[in-house]
Parts: sequence; structure tokens; C-alpha cells
Amino acid sequence: MKKLTALLLFVLSASALAAAQAKPQALVFAYNAFAPWKTFDSQGQPAGPYTDIVRELARRMHLSLRFLPCPLSRCLAAMQNGKADLMIGVQNTPQRARYLDFLDPPFANDNRLAFYQRSGDSRDISHYSDLLPLTVGVVEGVQYQPQFDADGRIRRDAGPTVESSFRKLVAGRVDVLIDNEQQSALLASSEEFAGRVQRARLTLDNPHPNRLALARHSPLQPEKAEFEHALRAMLADGTISRLLAFERARIR
Repeated sequence: MKKLTALLLFVLSASALAAAQAKPQALVFAYNAFAPWKTFDSQGQPAGPYTDIVRELARRMHLSLRFLPCPLSRCLAAMQNGKADLMIGVQNTPQRARYLDFLDPPFANDNRLAFYQRSGDSRDISHYSDLLPLTVGVVEGVQYQPQFDADGRIRRDAGPTVESSFRKLVAGRVDVLIDNEQQSALLASSEEFAGRVQRARLTLDNPHPNRLALARHSPLQPEKAEFEHALRAMLADGTISRLLAFERARIR
């Protein structure tokens, strides 16, 4: 009887050890730079409040964090094929929901969308209809606002980054660009673009809440409830509000 008990304890211990070893210990973060929320510091290290949110989430989940820098389209592909586990700030669409599991609760509400035109451009862009004769610079793969995204009348010129859209605007290759209000304000005031672009009067509301997305093919998918529990705790204890408020105050 003692031998049987010892054997059962050994089997249970071995099973528990194997399960612990099977659980992934690294969280692969598909990292598309999105200043000021996801960027790189002067040493080339990932920085910004969205980055810090994921760092804290990984800490609470007892996972090491590995960054996978990539443009948006490549990051989405990495999530789709299981090479990355998590993204932050990417918008939910029916197509993306096939391979991205958007976590609840949202960590923030999105802000407004701004338009920029060249300095000295006298055209008044204050109504949505003012966009129709123009070429609008957009970022490839980004979903902006339902009306704008579905409007086949809008002529779009897609680039890989917001910075490339600003450069096209300055060079006269597009008439106007659309971007997140806070990110565009930061870029417009940068050394490269200050005095060369001006904000148009038109603003669009962006109704999408911001969520973290876990890849449906991620080996961490069974831990979804734990991710959501940790996220809820970060909202409840003010961690997320503190990180986001610091950045918003800095760029005002």
C-alpha cells in the first residue's frame, strides 16, 4: 500500500512538473512603434506608456517579455501565424477578430482623429465633404473611423508609418493626412515638421475603445482569464491611469 501511494505521489508530481514546464515562460510582444505610446528611447530600447503597460502585465503574469519589432502589417501576420502572443492598441475588426482575441476590459478610450495640411495651404478643411477632392495620407493597415474607412469616395495614399505620411504631405504628394490626435500633435511639433504643417479644423471622433489582443494561436491562450484578471487589477489600482496620464500631460 505504501509503495502504491508513493508511486501515485511520484506520478502526480511528475505530471505537475511537466505541466509547469509546458507553460510558456515568455510573452512575445508584437511591437509596432506608435509614438508617443510605443516608441524607442535614445538607447534604442522600447519605451512609452503602452510599452510600460505590457511590461507590468508580463510582470504580474510572471512571464519574461520579448519584443518583436515590426511594422503593423508584419505584426498582424506574426499574431496570425502564432509567432507573437500580444499586441496593444490595435483596433478590432471582423477580419482581425478571426485571429486576435481582444481582452476585456478595455484599458482606455481612444481619442480623436486630426487632419494636417501643409503650412500656407489656404484651403479650409472643416467639414467631412472637404476631403472628397483631396488625396489623404493614411497608414497601411490602420482602421480610423467607420465612416471614413468605408467611404469609397476618399482617395487614399497609404504609407508604412505616420512619419512617411508627414513627409509626403510636406513634399506635396498628399493634400492632407489623418492620424491620432495626440500622435500627430507630437510629430507636427518635431524638428522635422514644425512650421511646415498646420492642423486642419476638421476632427473626427474615434469611438473604438483600446484593448489588448491575445493571439488565438498563442500558447498562452489558455491563460486568457489570468490576463484579463491582471488587466482588471491594473485598472482598479490606478496603474494604467497613472501611466497614460503622465504621457498625456507631457505632450500637452
